[in-house]
Amino acid sequence: MGNRLAKRWALWMVAMTSLALPGLRAEEFSVNQMFVRGELYIYNRIADLFEVARCGVAAGPAIGAEIAITEYAQIGAYAANEKGISFPHFMPPLWLVPYFEDTPVFRVHEGLYKTVSFGKRRRENRIIADERFHRAPWDVRAQAALGLIHLYANIDTMEIKDFVAGFAGFDPSGDDAELDPTARRKPVDQLGRGVTNFATGIVEIPFNMVSVNKEEGDLAGATTGFVRGTWRFLMREVVGLTEIVTFPFGWDPIIEPAYPFAPARNTDWRVNPAPFKRHY
Repeated sequence: MGNRLAKRWALWMVAMTSLALPGLRAEEFSVNQMFVRGELYIYNRIADLFEVARCGVAAGPAIGAEIAITEYAQIGAYAANEKGISFPHFMPPLWLVPYFEDTPVFRVHEGLYKTVSFGKRRRENRIIADERFHRAPWDVRAQAALGLIHLYANIDTMEIKDFVAGFAGFDPSGDDAELDPTARRKPVDQLGRGVTNFATGIVEIPFNMVSVNKEEGDLAGATTGFVRGTWRFLMREVVGLTEIVTFPFGWDPIIEPAYPFAPARNTDWRVNPAPFKRHY
């Protein structure tokens, strides 16, 4: 009787977890998958948030300004013969979100462009979407150009909708990352590797100083070796922390050699494409 009740309780818990984590069927349940899906849920909410805003800057002769609260309430005029780039917000470290999702981080435009807008009416010298700052019907935008500088900021209201809906398990934009059930996972290996790299990454500094010293002499060891070691130390700290936080994914090593004390290692390094970019 007790075993039957325990089994029913376990099945009930699995069913409740499946409801809490969309897409997880009872027969696929495992602690590792539960953690991976939980992390994916968090990642998708963060990604949705950072997809709300875009910014941009361009250089070249330009003058004018424009402000728009969707394409139905806009006013402004400007002319520019410039080369510019738009990108996700003004927080470069968080540009990793589109990189991990294999989507373009930057959008480049150049050439002569003139426009005037009022209400929902617009006149322009040409309509080539890829040759100007991003503009969508429901965006809230502001841009100003004077002299050789043209600045631009954009809020995508559809992404706000996607961000809010995501908390309830909906994905209106269809851009949420999904779990790849065929991916090989070694969560214990990743956790151990992450802890080791985070705790002992500092040894990269003396190791590289000594290694470069042996290959190229004292001066190179004290300069090149120190700089290289410092950079690799910082890399191990960042990668180690990332692997600790995301250990249920069970990724292959991002850095090779995977450990600071790997046998028969030399000054060569290999940084693999982020596993998050290949599969989840």
